[in-house]
Amino acid sequence: MKYSCPCCGYYTFSVPKEDAIAYICPVCFWENDIFTLGDDEPSDENRSLTLNEARENFKQFGACSRELLVHVRPPKVDELTGKQ
Repeated sequence: MKYSCPCCGYYTFSVPKEDAIAYICPVCFWENDIFTLGDDEPSDENRSLTLNEARENFKQFGACSRELLVHVRPPKVDELTGKQ
């Protein structure tokens, strides 16, 4: 079973986001931060970006942050639905 990334929504997590400590999504490059209390709280793991800012960035240009575009890749087929 795969779990969706809280930023891009693709199924790239192998464990629930609550258990994915410091996991970096290969599709959007968001580093999962289990210590933030809400989507508008700046994330220490992500250079003070909030999850909502990262989501908007992903919609606009395909990564949680423009400077991380060099690290991202398109989602694989099984990451589109979470079904293997």
